[in-house]
Amino acid sequence: MDTKKPVDDNQIGSLWVKTGAKGEWLSGNVLGQNVVVFRNSRKPEGSNQPDFRILKARPKPDATATRAKYAEAQAARGPVTDDEIQF
Repeated sequence: MDTKKPVDDNQIGSLWVKTGAKGEWLSGNVLGQNVVVFRNSRKPEGSNQPDFRILKARPKPDATATRAKYAEAQAARGPVTDDEIQF
C-alpha cells in the first residue's frame, strides 16, 4: 500500500497558480477535494467580504467518451463528399 505522507503534518492540501484568458486562479486539492480558487471580483472596496472564493472543481470531461460521441456523430452523418469541401 502506497500512502503519501505530507511533508508537514499541518498540510491539508496543495494549490497551483493557473493563468488563462480571464486572469489567474488557483487549482489543486484540499482534504482530498479538487478545488479552484478565484479572487472575489464582486467585493466592494472596504467591505468585510472574502477576498477569494473556493469552489469544488468540475470533473474534466472524459476524453474517451468525447471521442466516442464525435465518432458516433461522424458515422451518423456519413462520409464527406468532394462537393462539400470548399476551396
